[in-house]
Amino acid sequence: MRRNFKNIKKYKIMFNYNPTINTLRQQSIEKAKRLRGIIGSKYDFLPVVKTNGDEKAKNSIVSLNDCQASKLEYLSLGNDYDEQSRKYPVANIVIAKNSIARIPLLVKMGYDPIGPQDGDGVLEFKSSNASAKLNFIDSDNTDYEEGESKYDLKDAEYGDEFVLEIDAKALARGTKFTISVFASDDDDGLGKTSKRKGICGKFNIKVVEKDVFLKEDLNRLNDMIKLVSSKINSKPNAGEYRHSRNYCVFATDRYIGSLLNNAKDFYTYDDDKAAVINLESLQSGTYRAENIRKKGYIHNYVIYKDNELLKPIYANIQKIEDDLTYDALSINKGLLLNFIKKGISEKLGFHIYYTTYSDDFHVQTLIIDNTQPCNPTYRIVDQHGESTSHGKLSDIEEGFKNQSSWTYVNFYLNHNKQSLTKTISSLWKIQRN
Repeated sequence: MRRNFKNIKKYKIMFNYNPTINTLRQQSIEKAKRLRGIIGSKYDFLPVVKTNGDEKAKNSIVSLNDCQASKLEYLSLGNDYDEQSRKYPVANIVIAKNSIARIPLLVKMGYDPIGPQDGDGVLEFKSSNASAKLNFIDSDNTDYEEGESKYDLKDAEYGDEFVLEIDAKALARGTKFTISVFASDDDDGLGKTSKRKGICGKFNIKVVEKDVFLKEDLNRLNDMIKLVSSKINSKPNAGEYRHSRNYCVFATDRYIGSLLNNAKDFYTYDDDKAAVINLESLQSGTYRAENIRKKGYIHNYVIYKDNELLKPIYANIQKIEDDLTYDALSINKGLLLNFIKKGISEKLGFHIYYTTYSDDFHVQTLIIDNTQPCNPTYRIVDQHGESTSHGKLSDIEEGFKNQSSWTYVNFYLNHNKQSLTKTISSLWKIQRN
């Protein structure tokens, strides 16, 4: 039915409309319903069990983002709950496969009756997959020390903070399941014992896929980026990091090896001993990426002819100039972004790409943060650390264009002015094997 809001101001005056009075009137109705027993009883245990955003999860990523790229499920807790607590957002959670995931939770009051109430009861967690092992830690922080006390689900109270542990070792990567939480009153002898039992929480869980990485994985990568870039940027005259050496392909191999915690299949250097531990054939970026693919570490990839993706703005480059270095090319928008979006769609976590430019003139690492899928970000790093290309994922093509322009200008000047029609660039999405 169409509504005519043309004279709404007049009607508000006519009916003495007042938002504050209207809210108070609604609250009075709620109280009256409670007195008549239409809404929850003071003997009911009506908690809301949800993720605790004030504490950090471990070996897991929690998202409550709700947008076109990441639809959030909502659960109705029913009319027994206060109106503001009835619509429950179901968190999307990605957990590790081979490590114990730890998710901080809290118990909130979902119904505030008139007068005293029974504020404790029993919680029951039900997993849709029996192979997922659940454990509960009685902890108001997430230090995860050995020997922490278990949380007693049969003695839950409003205000409790505890940790849900999930062991997914028996599950395949990519497995989806749900954990639902139910609440009931305990027989503590304080007044009547409520017979009500109902759902008070839910979590949508996925075991992390091969090509998606968690914060703990990224921490290893970031540590290696800091180590290598600090050595390189000091410009030593000799040794592993000598400034005369083109180290980008070595750095990228070390970055990927650290991400995967793998010293066997990637170039490894021991800085304490100043010795190469594992030597790989790193004659070029594309050659190396292909070898990594053969060992099972590439999820998918794309190789572009540079003239399909990029277009020269300056046809005759005679020397490198600051205003030219990042603007020598324009980019055919859509090709790169669509490839990346397809690779990260509905995959909560971090995504890593091995990236080559201008016939391997330069090799870099592309890091995409999709832990908040409504606002994903990217950054491009090389042996010097983070490049100038970083920010919103929606701007990645501009960042890729800047890096391509820099490599193309240098490549063009250093390699007999070879044109874009003869060069390629590539992206290789990293995965565990």
